[in-house]
Amino acid sequence: MERIRGPRRATNRTGTNLWLSPIRLGIAAVIFHLAVTTAVDAIGRFALLPGTFDTNGIAKSFAPDGVKDRAAMVRLSELLRRGQIRGWITAAYPFHFKLYSICFAVFGPLLGFTIIGVEPLNALCYLGSLVLVSNLGQETFNRRAGLLAAASVGIWPSFLLHTTQLLRDPLFVTGMLALILINLRLLSRSLSWRRALLHGVGGGLVAIFLWFTRDNMGELMIAVAFLGAGMLIVRQLLERRFLTTNSFGLMLLIVIAVGVSRVLPRFRDPLVPPRTTVAARLNENASPLGDAGTLETLKTQPPIPRWDIAARVVRHRAEFIRFYPDAASSIDLNVQLTSRADLIRYLPRAAVIGFFAPFPDMWFASGGHVGSVGRLLSGLETLAMYVVEALALVGLWRGRWRLSVWLLLSVALMGIVALGLVVVNVGALYRLRYFFLILMIILAAEGAAQALDWYRREPAMNVRRTAERVRYSRNHTQ
Repeated sequence: MERIRGPRRATNRTGTNLWLSPIRLGIAAVIFHLAVTTAVDAIGRFALLPGTFDTNGIAKSFAPDGVKDRAAMVRLSELLRRGQIRGWITAAYPFHFKLYSICFAVFGPLLGFTIIGVEPLNALCYLGSLVLVSNLGQETFNRRAGLLAAASVGIWPSFLLHTTQLLRDPLFVTGMLALILINLRLLSRSLSWRRALLHGVGGGLVAIFLWFTRDNMGELMIAVAFLGAGMLIVRQLLERRFLTTNSFGLMLLIVIAVGVSRVLPRFRDPLVPPRTTVAARLNENASPLGDAGTLETLKTQPPIPRWDIAARVVRHRAEFIRFYPDAASSIDLNVQLTSRADLIRYLPRAAVIGFFAPFPDMWFASGGHVGSVGRLLSGLETLAMYVVEALALVGLWRGRWRLSVWLLLSVALMGIVALGLVVVNVGALYRLRYFFLILMIILAAEGAAQALDWYRREPAMNVRRTAERVRYSRNHTQ
């Protein structure tokens, strides 16, 4: 009797399911993001959650800067519509303001000057992030891990909501993922001169984009490039051969990244006076470090050299304490870090904060901006993050012989611990940590895939063991 078969899956020549083709998945991702943005815009327009979203869909609770930033973006778009290109270029506004103003100038008259009006740029960043995550997973492990990681990032609730807002974070995440992918390919592949040159120049252009987007993360950009160079040296030592083209491409990337930080100026708000020391931005009446003498010391000390990492960490931490003096979600406001020894002693605590904050005791409290419901949702998301970190250990073990895995882990560890050292406010930490947690998700995707394979194999193995025990008992009872 002929066996009845179900419908065959449509596959291409490589055996890949056509329903999971990149084009179909990309279209589905854009439609999904547009649906979420439309829902957020409708919630704000009809005042369904007036304490969370305003009438333009701007999240007053977790992205309050967007309310006033939107007005500046609309003004910039008016310059473009009037043809005042030079005035638009020279206007003293951040880079992401100008990118969003282009969307308002083109789509605002048709779609409105709300988050729907900037959806083309936000959807592009969202889709770009998912494509880069998928490629990173495939470059590091396989296509299944890449798709699983991209799907996990795509439905990550808080990240998804942030990509609907007028923020620079989606731009920064997309740029950093592109930089990591270029580093991975220079590390793991054997490139021709042409491809190595393209990767080096492409990485340099990404570095310029990152500098304009968030110049206060310039040190991270350079550190990622040097980590890639270190891993490439390890590969050459292990393989006992010199990869001339790959080394050339990576050195070109490093030269451009370092040159960008030296040549291009940092953005300065003209309404804020320039500063050369930490004290210029600290409260003159009280020191946020808890020591009146510390402020006087900061006033008289010279500008901090670029290579003095400890002093720069102390400065950035002091600024965060100054900006969030009374925040309900701040951690260790009273901790003073004034020397390199203090930083070293605080590293374990910084790692705990970076990987596990917000802690469970914050999940059920009422937040200053997001309320008790927002805190509870962040707690559920943090609990899922704990699972991701556990699965990332499985993925690390599976790929422990791959330098690409160690590059992802090194960047994630470096960034998360650094944020734990500097950022005292959990809300700011939550947003700045997205990129590094995405790298952990890529590692966790391989761990989840292996756990899924084990779960599928286990019933068959149990049936086989049961059959063997029955056969053994029958043979011994006869």
